[in-house]
Amino acid sequence: MKTLLPFLLFLIGVQRVASAQDIYPGPRPETVLTAPTDQAFLKEFNEKFKADFDAPAQYAKAQAMTVDGWEMNLYTARKTQRAFYQEHPQAPQLSEALKRYIENCIRWNYWHLLLAWPIVRPNAQTSQQTGPSLPAVMLEGFEEAKVADEAALLAEPYRNFLLYYITYFQRKARSFASYPPADKHRMLTDKADFARQHLSGKPYQYALARLLVDECGNAVPSSVREVFAMLSATPNSTVYTDAVKVRCGAVMAHKEEPKPEAVAQKKADPNVFSFVNQQGAAVTLEDYRGKVVYLDIWASWCGPCLVEMPHSKQLHERFTKKQLENVVFLYVSIDDSEGNWKSALQKHQLPGDQGWSKGGWRSRIVQYFGIQSIPRYILLDKKGQVADLNAQRPSSANAIYQDIVKLLEE
Repeated sequence: MKTLLPFLLFLIGVQRVASAQDIYPGPRPETVLTAPTDQAFLKEFNEKFKADFDAPAQYAKAQAMTVDGWEMNLYTARKTQRAFYQEHPQAPQLSEALKRYIENCIRWNYWHLLLAWPIVRPNAQTSQQTGPSLPAVMLEGFEEAKVADEAALLAEPYRNFLLYYITYFQRKARSFASYPPADKHRMLTDKADFARQHLSGKPYQYALARLLVDECGNAVPSSVREVFAMLSATPNSTVYTDAVKVRCGAVMAHKEEPKPEAVAQKKADPNVFSFVNQQGAAVTLEDYRGKVVYLDIWASWCGPCLVEMPHSKQLHERFTKKQLENVVFLYVSIDDSEGNWKSALQKHQLPGDQGWSKGGWRSRIVQYFGIQSIPRYILLDKKGQVADLNAQRPSSANAIYQDIVKLLEE
């Protein structure tokens, strides 16, 4: 029976992925691409490459392959698919809409299945503290700017991709560290927070609904309710919230008892921990009382953190000299090495105050705020109280600017 357990768990995961497809309320390809030539080509393409786009079967196939073999398999499949449609006798007669749809299917099926490899592939040792990752070279062609594409939602491979994009890169932001048993309840909300920071519009809305439907059965009710509230706050969300209620309503209705340690944490003083500044002196958040603090928790190894740095500089420049007398841009690194932290400071020349909370994911600032992924942005008001535990990123320039100004005026 023990030998069957991993396979049975895998099948359950596959069923959850497959069952989530009907939550998409938008149009289907066959109702949009109605020209006879498009319809004929679409039927031929789907029949020829049916196996390539059969997600559950591909996940099972990935389990038996090395990452190099898997990537080569996907590369060959993508090349064959593109050659078929670009060299097809009817190619000149195909509509631009059909071409965009096929390109989206091909592109996102490749990235969906590549990112799925370390997620669907079970760890050889269940006691490992970190999960598998992809070699950096395999992600060199990945274009972050193209991820939030509303037009691509028509393609099922893109919708599948969104789930694995969130899961993989949220894990990467944690250096692929496993969640301790006591923190398993954070996984759903951490993924939803990652989606909020990296997606927008309809892809963001779909991603929240997909996360809920796929994961509500394994999440604590409070986390499900929190993410459901995020989904409900999006425009015209009824088409998704109704579907989520059917799948997750019973979970959301359950009231779990608060854990004693959670209650104790709420009463904790945030200044019980300190970090060091560039001069090596100990600093606490109490030192900034009387000013609005935009806290940026980052690390030199965190790619998404570094992408935000130019936006942070631009945000800093939007404030007047007088406003900056009452606003602090506070960057606290959780690098394991002080040398890495200071080298990054020298390279990026960040405006504002700098701090280092040593210990990585075990650092005091991470433990206190319950941080599971970075970059993480937190707003503190003039009284030193947390005004927003999940503040907007610097790249959301107008939104975070207005949030800070509002606190300045209070």
